[in-house]
This record gives sequence, structure tokens and C-alpha cells, in this order.
Amino acid sequence: MPPRYTRRLALLAVAIFVAVGLFIVEQRPQHSLEPHAFPSLYNLVHEVQEPSKEGESAAPHSDHDELELDPCTVLSPHKGFIDLRGLSVVAGHGHDVKQLSWSAKGYDSGHNYTVGVCSGAIKRHLLPNVEVVDSLNASQVGAYYIDQETGRYISMGQVSTRPMFKGKKLTLTYENGSNCNGMTFKDGTPLRRRTILTFTCDRDMLTKAHVSYVAAVDECTYFFEVRSHLACPTAAKADNLAAIWIFVLILLAALLVYLSGGIFYKALKQRQSSHS
Repeated sequence: MPPRYTRRLALLAVAIFVAVGLFIVEQRPQHSLEPHAFPSLYNLVHEVQEPSKEGESAAPHSDHDELELDPCTVLSPHKGFIDLRGLSVVAGHGHDVKQLSWSAKGYDSGHNYTVGVCSGAIKRHLLPNVEVVDSLNASQVGAYYIDQETGRYISMGQVSTRPMFKGKKLTLTYENGSNCNGMTFKDGTPLRRRTILTFTCDRDMLTKAHVSYVAAVDECTYFFEVRSHLACPTAAKADNLAAIWIFVLILLAALLVYLSGGIFYKALKQRQSSHS
């Protein structure tokens, strides 16, 4: 058997590599968010008291907002990463990218709604011939329906690429759509339509997603549910890379212990043989 100090050296090498691996794990950025109570439908409707206006300074961001994420992605409160870009666009022929839009029937309202996820809901080839109420930019309409009497497009909110968690529910809000019918704030500012998409993780779906109309409040705020496996948290790319490096370090540690132990053992055997 190898001498006692050779075994101690091997154990020391293992301890060093384990310590390095733990240090790498601790240095990874922690993306978890604090969970909150589940928001009610009333809170979602009345969360914004004043309409957002162009030119106003944005509200100060929290520490989590400083993390640089790709558009249409978000960090889950349960230490996961959610990428909704698969609901926004799909690869076409060659390098072309096809814009996706989703239809939902409003059975109680009588409207047929079209919704985009982080992208415009109006197909690109229709944009030159589309007239949106209140002269809004058709390419930025995130959700709409067509007025049956006038044939004009009613914007239900402009596109946003920033999903966020409200409590434990993942949501995406489109604001600054067409004006609500005759509704204004106290200062006379017209109240504008907006849409709130809530996302539900469904790993058993055979299709990419299913969008359902939920409700509308005063024909001004619209709610839709999006069920999809893409709304399920997965491991972030950075975490996968760190796990690979940890595995490599462990493998190198085992290899180093094996080689160093063998070399020292042979050297000691030769030394003992030369003295005998």
C-alpha cells in the first residue's frame, strides 16, 4: 500500500477541487425572485391608476430589473427561466421569420380577437391596408378585433416584450390601445384599452399553445389565458454551463488523484528498492 502521506496528499487534492467547485457554484448569479400572494382579477385591473404616456420617465427599476434578459424572457420565482419567444415568431423558408398570432373567440362579447405574444398581431402583408382607430401604428398593435360596422381595427394595446410575474402568475400587459368608448380620467385624459395575458404552464399540451378569452371589463381591459409548455420554467443557459464546468472539474480532480497517487507510489517503491 502507498505510504500514509501519499494518501493524505490525494485527499488534499480532492478537497481543493471540491472547494473550487463549491466556490464556482456560490459565485453564480442568483436569479430567484421573492414569491408574493396570488393577485386577484380586481388587482390586475386597477393596478395602473393613470395611463402611461409617451415621454414620461420610467419608474425606477428594482435590482432584478437590472439583469439583462432577452426580450420575451423572464426569470421565475422558483429559480427557473421562461422563454416565450417560441410563441412570438417561427422560422420560415431560408432566413425568413414568420410572425405568429393567436385567435380567441369572445363568446359573451361577440368579437373575434387576435393576439400576439411579444409581437404585432396584424400580419405584415396586411399592414399597408389596415386602418386602426385613433390613428395608431398598425405594426405595434399587440391585440385587436375588427369593428363589424366600420371594418376598422380596434387596438387593445401596443406590443410589449417584457413579461413579468404578478405574484405567482406570469403576465404580459399591452397598454395604450384605442380609446375606450367615452371613458376618461378625472383630468379629462381618455382611458385607453389594454390587454393582460396570463400564462399557464401545461406540459401535456400536444400543440404549441392555446389562447382563451377570459373576460373584458367595460370593453376597456381584456384578459386572456395562454396555456403552453413554453410557459414552464427551465434551467437557464448560464446554469447549464456552470454545471458542465463543475462536472469537468470533478473529472479532472479524479484524474489528478489517480495519476499523482500512482506516480508517488512508484517513486517511493523505487526509492525503497534502491535502499534495500
